[in-house]
Amino acid sequence: MNIFTEQQIHQLLIVFIWVFTLSYVFFPLIRRVIISLKIKNNVLSRSSHQGYVPNFGGVVFFISYFSVFFLIPEFRASNTTFVLLAAMAVIFVTGFLDDLITLSPKLKLVGQLLSASIVLVEPQLTIHSLYGFLGIYEISFFYSVVGTVFILVLLINAFNLIDGIDGLTAITGIVISVFYSFVFLKASQFLFFTICITNIAMLLAFLRYNFSKRKKIFMGDSGSLLLGLVLGILTIKIMSLDFMALNTFSFSQQKVPLLLIGILFIPILDTFRVMIIRYLNGKPIFEADRNHLHHILIDAGFSHRSVSFGIGVFNTVITVFMFFVVKYLSFFASFFILGFLFLLSAAFLFWVNKNRSAIRKKIKLKNKFTLFF
Repeated sequence: MNIFTEQQIHQLLIVFIWVFTLSYVFFPLIRRVIISLKIKNNVLSRSSHQGYVPNFGGVVFFISYFSVFFLIPEFRASNTTFVLLAAMAVIFVTGFLDDLITLSPKLKLVGQLLSASIVLVEPQLTIHSLYGFLGIYEISFFYSVVGTVFILVLLINAFNLIDGIDGLTAITGIVISVFYSFVFLKASQFLFFTICITNIAMLLAFLRYNFSKRKKIFMGDSGSLLLGLVLGILTIKIMSLDFMALNTFSFSQQKVPLLLIGILFIPILDTFRVMIIRYLNGKPIFEADRNHLHHILIDAGFSHRSVSFGIGVFNTVITVFMFFVVKYLSFFASFFILGFLFLLSAAFLFWVNKNRSAIRKKIKLKNKFTLFF
């Protein structure tokens, strides 16, 4: 296994301390500024919070990424860095405007597509082959572009969709970044390992204030869209790594997408499940509702913190389990097991949601009966 140089290890320590400290200081500062300027986000009927909570935590996210890229000399001289910053800037502005004035779904999608298109400028951040996944090997330029953009937009929206309760998006981002960091460590990808470390430090600091009662702040769309883009870019990078970079994991590149789907289990499950429900109910797929998995668990009586940490632990277990599945079992067995896990999770959520609806009906009938007598 290749490891980083001693200088790079020192730089990583500096990055973690710097990002955590900067974020820890800037989150309450941004909160005070937003409150003093009396900038208020729309209060949604599906929100479980009472009162006003600033939702511009994404500002600190962008500052953190920007500062890290210019903190390390070799990043400042990299074309990849400027491509990443340009894409991040576009998605950040899109999210910030949505937090500020509420953009239409079409305008948000335009911003997402523009951001994803900028990523395509960097050849190493596009998918050129699936290495036999579903029988697909080398893919043409057209499908490379379409596939890369699709994955980026999918993950941007997935993280935007799960950002519905305290801590969930941050904890999910930390779990994914931890596992991705192992991949980039094995592959000696210093830039992308540093981005993972940045995510972890930044989101740990964010959790302190996201769970706070007196100093609470949300990441907002500016944060969830930006985080989704960054994790999408990391996902694309892993899919584009060559065989030599992944041979220490002792499984074929054909299985890499299965492992990535396992790592991204929660956002993928929630996104496709919610969109299917909306489609079957004849509603726009981008229309907000309370059918997300975290809403179902919250409405079943669990607290924000228990749901967020519970889902985080579940995602971690699924990831570790799928790592050993793809390592020791065949592709078809791994594919079947992953599909079964999705179906089992969806069935569990259906059962919880059904019981929740039954309890609500009983409460309504009980209230009517009480009023009648």
